[in-house]
Amino acid sequence: MVLHIVPSPKRPPRRGGWYRLRRLVLSLALSLPFLAGMGGTARAQMPASAPDTMQTAASQPFANDAADQLILQASQGFQRGDPKPAQEALPQLRGNLLEPWVAYWATQPNLMRMTQADFDRFAQRYPNTYVLDRLRNDWLLELGRRQDWDDFAKVYPDFIMRDDPQVQCYDMQRQFETENRDTSADVLKLWTEQKYGGAGCNSAARSLLAAGKISQQQLWLRLRRFFEDEQFKTALSFAPSLPVGAWQGIDAAAHNPLRLVLNDARQGVPRDAMQRQFLVLALLRLGQQDPQQTMHLLLGSFTALPTADRAAIAYRAARSGALQLSPNAALWFAQARHIDPEYRPADSTLEWMVRAALRAHDWKLVEQASRQFTGADAQRPDWTYWHAMAQRELGHPIEAQALFAQVANPWTYYGQLATEALGMKISLPASLPTPPARKVLEQVRQAGFQRALALFQLNLYTPAVREWNFTLRGLSNEQLQAAAQVACDQQVWLLCINTSERVKGGVDWSQRYAMPYRDAIGAAAKSTGVNEAFLFGLIRQESRFIAGIRSWVGANGLMQLMPATARWVANKIGMGDYAPDRIAHVNTNVTLGSAYLDMLLQRFDGSEALAAAGYNAGPGRPARWRNMGLPDQPDLSGAIFTENIPIPETRDYVKHVLANATVYAALLTGQPQSLKSRLGQVGPQAQQQANVEALP
Repeated sequence: MVLHIVPSPKRPPRRGGWYRLRRLVLSLALSLPFLAGMGGTARAQMPASAPDTMQTAASQPFANDAADQLILQASQGFQRGDPKPAQEALPQLRGNLLEPWVAYWATQPNLMRMTQADFDRFAQRYPNTYVLDRLRNDWLLELGRRQDWDDFAKVYPDFIMRDDPQVQCYDMQRQFETENRDTSADVLKLWTEQKYGGAGCNSAARSLLAAGKISQQQLWLRLRRFFEDEQFKTALSFAPSLPVGAWQGIDAAAHNPLRLVLNDARQGVPRDAMQRQFLVLALLRLGQQDPQQTMHLLLGSFTALPTADRAAIAYRAARSGALQLSPNAALWFAQARHIDPEYRPADSTLEWMVRAALRAHDWKLVEQASRQFTGADAQRPDWTYWHAMAQRELGHPIEAQALFAQVANPWTYYGQLATEALGMKISLPASLPTPPARKVLEQVRQAGFQRALALFQLNLYTPAVREWNFTLRGLSNEQLQAAAQVACDQQVWLLCINTSERVKGGVDWSQRYAMPYRDAIGAAAKSTGVNEAFLFGLIRQESRFIAGIRSWVGANGLMQLMPATARWVANKIGMGDYAPDRIAHVNTNVTLGSAYLDMLLQRFDGSEALAAAGYNAGPGRPARWRNMGLPDQPDLSGAIFTENIPIPETRDYVKHVLANATVYAALLTGQPQSLKSRLGQVGPQAQQQANVEALP
């Protein structure tokens, strides 16, 4: 599912959900104050400084199209960076449930001209709201940019989310500059973790570099990470913190690495320390462009480089080879490890070391890589599962069983794989009981949930999700399940499913694996022959069953069809009455999407893993990826194939779709299931298909 989503202009705001919510509240507690906001979207009235749980409110229970249009215009203006529509709408929307959002859209684009007094007025008017904390985050970034540490110190203690590393870096810089605290270790750690560095962390690093708290050697190591992540412009921006001549050397390493490397190969490893740093940077860059040549140079011309430097370069080249699905990638990782057995690469490199070793069926290398993960990565179910597989293949069944047991569960991808590794099929435990009505009512009355649902009814999905998630903070399992039920009752399946996934210790299957549009999806499965559970699993991942959703790239509806693909499929299946404005209609969308999925399944010999990859990334890529096996072992298990998909979004997509499908199959049939069977085997096409029409 694409996260950056925008409202579809073709689809008017839905209104039925709010009448359902109104009936729910009235049926649960007629004696309670009438819940406002039951009209078209957002007509709950609130006082200027209302607490964030609605107590009493004047209700206008019917749709107010003028207010809806003002809100939509304000949102559209904000997306363009224009606050004027929101500023003009705000006086007319005083007391509206969505007034805080309109105020945010009116304020945020003017951030660079704001004063602390402006922020304080916003905070006083909209206390305890998500948009206040969102603006607080934005304002802290602006204060950090201004280096206004007095106001930063006033605002930061009230920051609730605290999930922005750039704000954290600015706060560390403030502490260093105003309180004389040595924050260098924390800044260096956080700065290194950020691929782009970021405005806040780069600023803090420069402050500490100027004071000598971050050493030149530490800076060179950070520049290497910038090079590994192809952030050359950021690397160049730190040249002023290095000796004279650094800019030219860094620029040459970034933009003409082969010339620099070949020159040093002829003349020998430079004796000058800074020139050696340029050589290392150039080899890191060359390792991305040509890993095979880089490995040849490392093992020949540059053996005089320090072993740690050679190992770092070799690991980078091997990682590039793994991303390119080179048959030599596992060998290069083994050579990197041999160069310096004590060198520990970044976890992002270890991930590809595991994947390359899996393709080569080199279980010793899998074990060596998977046991090097540290911190949270060491506890991740994916690397725990593959470490367990390596233990089993290397003859350590007791250790493997214990690790599989840590991961096993019936609803996640690796949990299902681990369950089958323990010799069991995927069977679903009993569902959690339906949450009590009074608990559901408690969540219905939360203003944050009301605002989220109101935003959803206007198809403002991204703000709705953010508002909803903010309101979920601190809820117990019972409260989370009740909040999920609120969304389910309103048929807001994205919030229903995502909230249910936060519940620990059990699953409410009707929430977490909802099956709306059952008739349409079942009919499409029957007409095309596509497995119904596979369809449900794919739609759950594509759109979370939001019928009117449109992605930022233009994909539409439950099955996220691109207009050109929908038109092509409609022509192929003879849907003569198809028109572009029908693309998001449920029956049309599911009919076209399932027909296209069936074409992919036929193209890929029935492989659901390849078909899902093709649905997400286009059919051309998995047609190439299916050849990723080594010449002497061309066929791979579906799990190893999926693990090696080089596009992260597609890799995660295939995992989610097939794990979803496994659960849906268990729910639909009542029988134990096998993810391993769904994944199957993946290898080169057995027989070249002649005169096959290309799929879009």
